[in-house]
Amino acid sequence: MTEENTITVDPSMFSKDAAAKTARANEEAKRFGISDDDLKQVEDYKSQLSYHQAWDLPFLGYVDEDGYGYAYVPDHAVAPDGWDAHQAFLDLPDKVQTAFAIRMLFTHRDVDRHGAEMFLHHGRGINVRFETPTSTSY
Repeated sequence: MTEENTITVDPSMFSKDAAAKTARANEEAKRFGISDDDLKQVEDYKSQLSYHQAWDLPFLGYVDEDGYGYAYVPDHAVAPDGWDAHQAFLDLPDKVQTAFAIRMLFTHRDVDRHGAEMFLHHGRGINVRFETPTSTSY
């Protein structure tokens, strides 16, 4: 696992305000060649998720299968109004998809973090490491 292909997430970020989490995620995204224009498109997609009330859907395509691990289920992200959040995600340019997934690594919701981790690993070959205390850390 090379450092240039790894994102390390400090869990203390989960409790920070949205601006701090966004700044940290954007810093990571820029390491992967993400531009300010790409980041603006991330904001547009986030607005669409809000507009269609789709934040509780597996927009990255991954869901936790009741303790069996994460599975790719591309047809489970259709909002009540018929908007397909996952298809809209797939329709984004690759760099915008990557930037959005990186943003989700820093969210307060486990489901979004782990869906992002799966997408980045399987879709982009990026490794994600969550820095957590271990018994040897004390």
